[in-house]
Amino acid sequence: MTAGGDKQVTAMPTGVFTRSVGMRLAIVGTARLQAHELDRGLELGHRSVNILARVQSTRAKDYVREFNTALALWRGQPAVREFVLRTRKELGVTT
Repeated sequence: MTAGGDKQVTAMPTGVFTRSVGMRLAIVGTARLQAHELDRGLELGHRSVNILARVQSTRAKDYVREFNTALALWRGQPAVREFVLRTRKELGVTT
């Protein structure tokens, strides 16, 4: 996925399509992780959690769960552990 894909996600107004924007951020973040772009992936992941913490959606949580699975390579890093803990606390997502 290109940086243009990131821009398309952020162009959507979050107040109107909250769940969709949050899920798309998780999907694009997962793609970044799969491309070994941890920092960009985590940035998108945090933005996703910021949005999805305001909605109740099993489907959205599934995308965050997939994101967390994609973090497996970096499980030992403090920023990754903090992110996984955050998803557990704020969304109830377990991996």
